[in-house]
Amino acid sequence: MNKKYFPATCILFAVVLISTAMVSKLYAIDRNNRYFAYGAGQRSCDDYVKFRGKRLEALEGQHERYTKDELYEIVDKVVEHWIAGFLTATDLYLADTYNIAGNTNMDAIKDRLETICRLDGKQYFVQAVITLVKELHRERVRGDPGK
Repeated sequence: MNKKYFPATCILFAVVLISTAMVSKLYAIDRNNRYFAYGAGQRSCDDYVKFRGKRLEALEGQHERYTKDELYEIVDKVVEHWIAGFLTATDLYLADTYNIAGNTNMDAIKDRLETICRLDGKQYFVQAVITLVKELHRERVRGDPGK
């Protein structure tokens, strides 16, 4: 290749590469549209509804040193932090989003998740959270309100 055309070719290649990246959607899924969810996301919505109703007998039988209320409080914080992590990751990776939850507090988020889970108890909890994120999208805060 002629040396005088090399810089122009590099620029053209970079423009094509950047243009392609901007118009294509990137998803963190495999070619079969599957992904792996960690932690609470692997549980079923039925489990979440039972948990919200304090009806997880298996949980109660495994940890006898804690009272029933203590166990549910611990699990509630674990689930709450899992949800918060998911929402934080959404804020980080979703364009034009500072806070996906907008003015919705965690108690309202958990209530909405319970409603979503009651519609399809067999789905994974992560699917309910994804559904909620899609609902929250129109209520999101787009930029730092302090700036």
